[in-house]
Amino acid sequence: MKKSQEQVWGFVREVHDGDTLTLQVTSRSSRNRYPYEVEERVRLRDVNAPELHEAGGRLAKTRLAALEGRRVKCNIHSRDKFGRLICDVVPAPSDYAR
Repeated sequence: MKKSQEQVWGFVREVHDGDTLTLQVTSRSSRNRYPYEVEERVRLRDVNAPELHEAGGRLAKTRLAALEGRRVKCNIHSRDKFGRLICDVVPAPSDYAR
């Protein structure tokens, strides 16, 4: 990870499909240049899961849904044309239960 890379942490509130989720932002890196909403839609970087109506789409969503309710760290690479954060998402240690 580059030193200047922006990061946000929060709880996965909803999984939309196999590569998109809604994050409730709870904290962010002090190096972040841009403001973030309380909830942000996040697209997983370098993941192109099948759509829900395609073969494997439901399975991909089910696997990502394992993160629902969990605290994660998002290393932000950019925003896409729809305003979603493009991130690497990894589970983060939770300092309190939700």
